[in-house]
Amino acid sequence: MRLTRLRLLNWRSFPTCEVDLDHDITVLIGQNGTGKTALLNAFVWGLFGQTTTGFSHPDDLCNHQAKLALTQGESAHVEVIVGFLHDGGLRRYRFEARRSLSVTRTGPDKESFEESKPRFVLNRYPLDQEGDAQTYRDEVAERELQSIIPAGLNPYFFFPAENIGASIAAPDSRASSIREAVDVLLGTSRYQIAADAIQQALQLRQLEEKASNDTALRKAQEVKDKARENHADVVHELSLLPEQIRRVNTLRDEAERELRRMQDAQQLIDERHDIQRNYDDARRDAKAAEDQQRQVLHRECFNLFGAKVLSDARIVLEEAKALGKIPPKVSAGLLDELIENAESCLCGRQISDSERDILRALRITVVEDTVAESVSNILARVISRDDRMSARTGGEAPYAMLAAVEKEIHNAHRAMTTWRDKRDAFDEDNPRLLQPLGASPIETWQKYLRMGTELETRQQDLEKEEESLSRAKRETENRYERLRRAQGKADSVAEARGHLYKVERAIEDLKKHLRDGSRRDVERAINKIVQEVFLRDYTISLTSDFDIEVRQDGISVGASSSERAWVTFAFVAALAGLIEKYDKLTRMDEAGEVELELGSSYPLVLDAPFSPFGDDYATQFAERLPSLGNQAVLIIRDDHLDHLAPIMSHQLDARAYLMRFHGPRDIEQTIVWGDGHNWGDGSERIYVTPARDASQVRTELVELPT
Repeated sequence: MRLTRLRLLNWRSFPTCEVDLDHDITVLIGQNGTGKTALLNAFVWGLFGQTTTGFSHPDDLCNHQAKLALTQGESAHVEVIVGFLHDGGLRRYRFEARRSLSVTRTGPDKESFEESKPRFVLNRYPLDQEGDAQTYRDEVAERELQSIIPAGLNPYFFFPAENIGASIAAPDSRASSIREAVDVLLGTSRYQIAADAIQQALQLRQLEEKASNDTALRKAQEVKDKARENHADVVHELSLLPEQIRRVNTLRDEAERELRRMQDAQQLIDERHDIQRNYDDARRDAKAAEDQQRQVLHRECFNLFGAKVLSDARIVLEEAKALGKIPPKVSAGLLDELIENAESCLCGRQISDSERDILRALRITVVEDTVAESVSNILARVISRDDRMSARTGGEAPYAMLAAVEKEIHNAHRAMTTWRDKRDAFDEDNPRLLQPLGASPIETWQKYLRMGTELETRQQDLEKEEESLSRAKRETENRYERLRRAQGKADSVAEARGHLYKVERAIEDLKKHLRDGSRRDVERAINKIVQEVFLRDYTISLTSDFDIEVRQDGISVGASSSERAWVTFAFVAALAGLIEKYDKLTRMDEAGEVELELGSSYPLVLDAPFSPFGDDYATQFAERLPSLGNQAVLIIRDDHLDHLAPIMSHQLDARAYLMRFHGPRDIEQTIVWGDGHNWGDGSERIYVTPARDASQVRTELVELPT
């Protein structure tokens, strides 16, 4: 298989894009956040209708500008076309895999869109003059593509290489992954289908065993059936565990990424907490000032009102005294009239009956209601009371206290507004900071790590139990068969069931033989790549449990993460080379005798292959890549250009594209393409351009000179 082109329409940040892949090495260069991972997933989705683990928003594939430009009822078309060449038997064909869907605006809101079910079409064209073109659709197309590259193997040929460090950290998971890959490579699922068919046949009414009168035979039959039931239960549970482990590992990886994000953003989180704390303090100050205002009004209400009453009384009495016209009883009557007719105090609150009684009592203490009292005595008492109430000055005066409290309320509300505006601006600048996992990220990560370990331990225990139960099942079946034959009571049905048991055991033996043979082929291929391509002096042992061991002088040795990454890449290259060889085997029992031919393999599409382990690793990887397979597509970051020299040399068939991003950036950014002598033309190339209009945000590919 060899890739020839990739064409995109309204795929994520790419309104339209076409890449010529008919070269040994194709390099795609871009900045983070401009569509690198989207390009990798274009291959995976276009061929298999899937996306890689960790691909953000896999249910939002349509270009946003194309969606937002739609009016209600209009639709946008999303399409990915992957072209490739492949040998089909004795003939060579050109294939075009086309997967598409449409997005329709159903309402005026920005979320009102409806996505159709994806459609898949596979076109096959013969490269010679004989034969007609063929078109396969949907399920038929999927099956046809599966015959070329099984979907179960796509993660080994299209994967984010920057995550290889995490993927090799768990040997048990890696062993399970390699075992599953070998099973897909061998197509052992067909044998499992046959075994399942036998199980169904054994349950047919026509093949039900007749009860025997012989106690020993009947008891042996019961023991045998129970053993088969126990074995089937364990096998069923064991078949469910790999998917559960994959799902938990995916959640663990997501939690780990969230944990790293939260750790990286700790300074921003602290800043956000400080802003929120200041806002809460201002809100508490405002509430305290408002409570104080209510207390002042309640406590000073009578004094505010009483001061006005006494002041008015004083004015009236002084005027009466000056004129000499008011007899003693009149002065008391004036106070009575003021008290009885007043409806509210100075603060505006209505005077209650109880408060009016207090005023009346005050009037009696100030102006004694006696006939003998003179106006002068009454006036003196009023003046004395009025002076005492007016003597409260500065901060003690009710009006001054109310004014001070009002100022505190105003200042507190202004502070609240200031900190709320700062908080809203901060949240707008840092939207992802407010999207944690819910629980503590480290607790969530630890939970999924613990769950994954428990599931893997359970898987190991069940595998051991399955082996034990399989032996017990065989022993009970053999005992039953011996008793049946010895007593001569078997009928044709029992004989048929016996044949089915033998076929079932033969299938199990064949699966084991094929898996062991393929394990030897894979081990031999890995060592060939490790020693002849990666130039390492150690050997690789692939155990019967499909765990990888690094051996030196026959002794198992520990290896660094980068060395385990080399071994993992060697396994990927071995798999890519063997799949074509296995596809052409005439007899599957030849597994174990297949030799890998270097340079003959399926293509590898790698995202960020230079990222995991530093410059030395990246330099070695760039030097070894051309020998790893016959075709590679590399999607790399803009800061990894220095590692391209061995790849872009004129001795290699290589092509490069620059991902030019038009987006919400402040300044234009450029890179220097090569040194102008050994590779590239040394020119300065724009790869980030500010887009003033949101409708112009997009990524386009520009071919670079080689």
